[in-house]
Amino acid sequence: MSLLALAATALLAAAAPVAPAAPAARPADHVFILMLDGTRPDFLRRARAPVIHALAAQGTTFLQAETTYPSQTRVAFVSLPTGSYPGSHGIVGGDEIKDASWKDLETGNNDPIAAQALVARPTFFEEAAAAGLTSIYAAMKGYELVGAKGATWTINGKQTLDQAAYAARYAPDVSGSADLALWYKQRLSRDLLDQTLALVREHKPNLVVINLGSPDYVGHTWGPEAPPYVHTIEFVDGLVGDLKAELQKLGILERTAFVVSADHGFSDVDPTRVIAPAGDTARQGTGGDRAHTLDALAARGIEHFVTNTGGASLGVYVRDKARVAEAVALLRREPWVEAVYCEPAPAHCDLSLSSLHSYFPGRSPDLMVDLDDDATLNFPQPGQHGTHRTNDMRIPLVLSGAGVAHGVVAGKASIVDVAPTVLRLLGLPGTVLRPDGRVLEEALAR
Repeated sequence: MSLLALAATALLAAAAPVAPAAPAARPADHVFILMLDGTRPDFLRRARAPVIHALAAQGTTFLQAETTYPSQTRVAFVSLPTGSYPGSHGIVGGDEIKDASWKDLETGNNDPIAAQALVARPTFFEEAAAAGLTSIYAAMKGYELVGAKGATWTINGKQTLDQAAYAARYAPDVSGSADLALWYKQRLSRDLLDQTLALVREHKPNLVVINLGSPDYVGHTWGPEAPPYVHTIEFVDGLVGDLKAELQKLGILERTAFVVSADHGFSDVDPTRVIAPAGDTARQGTGGDRAHTLDALAARGIEHFVTNTGGASLGVYVRDKARVAEAVALLRREPWVEAVYCEPAPAHCDLSLSSLHSYFPGRSPDLMVDLDDDATLNFPQPGQHGTHRTNDMRIPLVLSGAGVAHGVVAGKASIVDVAPTVLRLLGLPGTVLRPDGRVLEEALAR
């Protein structure tokens, strides 16, 4: 070939359009995140839970995984899909938030979809939707859906589950029967899984989050040390087995990754010492609500508002910010106060809210207070959570299936690490999500 012909060939090659690179192979086509609401990892370990134990043996287990503070469902179920701490996403705990103007902000009990506007970080559902993938967020309690922005389909269990069972979710007996009360609590998870599977059969979504909330209801009702708590973890293990069997029938099990975790742990507490009893208006009359008032602060005329952040912790909004340090000093004298966290350094709290990744300006309580385990907030329940204690903060975290490393036992991890890791499993670039957490590289197959 002549030099002229060679030059022409080279020019044509340079001018030819370059074909786009083939997309990276997706480690998993489907990811199912199974949240065992209120399940402590030490009780899961000792339970007869062959399905979850097998997933752990065949995948990766983190022995020191933790949730976010306060250790509460409402907070964790926004940290999960955003991969961020409450100090970043803005859902800081409690049914109500007092903003800087002392206005109530409703955080999803009545309308979780409207409350999504309060979430300051994007979710992995939005990332999946941007890539053309589909998703489900199945919520046991309803308010978890505050974190569901971008999900293709949602299930609000507060509206869709059997109302008799839902009404008995915290009841120690139904018609005098503790067994019936337990059955109702377990039925809620069974029914929510069935509702989720109906969508899965029809759509085969890529990303599914489901809150199997029965352990939480049982833990509150009878305490984590009571036999029904472990029995319910074992019941939920059976549901995980049913889910796997259904995915096998659908032909997608081999391309599915599983994440098994929880939103918080549990503390066994003394139910006879109730702080700020709910529904007790004896002291303030019918116009007052003692559930939102602390005696020590009311006696000194400090205007404040208490919000329940799990039953073993509480948030306190103080109207006059100049009295925050005084409120701290008063609460430190109370025998039921284990720790006080706040932002102003002059208040001399145990830790700052910023150090706990829990400070969101304009929304966070002025004080977060952890109760000693000899007391309970609002309700005489033997099981509560919300504190920074290990029993409340430690959660199970197991990854297994497609794209996951086999037989790995790892150490520290956080619930905020789940979202970026799930995106990696789905082969997504993470251009929408702005997580505080990291990809759990040690859990991924090489």
